Amino acid sequence: MPPPGPEKLKVSIEMLRKDAAVWDDSGDVLRDAAQVAARLELAALHFSYIGDQVGLVDVYQLLQDRLIRLLNEGSKTFETIAMSLRHTADGYERDEADGVHRLNNIY
Repeated sequence: MPPPGPEKLKVSIEMLRKDAAVWDDSGDVLRDAAQVAARLELAALHFSYIGDQVGLVDVYQLLQDRLIRLLNEGSKTFETIAMSLRHTADGYERDEADGVHRLNNIY
């Protein structure tokens, strides 16, 4: 199988960068959701007296904290994926530029 031509390589690098932007956007969505989740407040009066007495307020707080943490972790993971895709695209560009430079110096 022959190596990809310059045009195919250029398109592939562009697609890596486009995919990175999608992951960044998805990370932003999760981060926004975490901020919204942090603003949701339910207190004892929202659960009734019995709900408060059996610990629903504490369970809700634990659930909310976990949801916020998971959303933030997901956002960071998506950002890491985007960064890795960009890093890969940069590497391919450097390799291609180095290869072209070497070939030009040979001829």
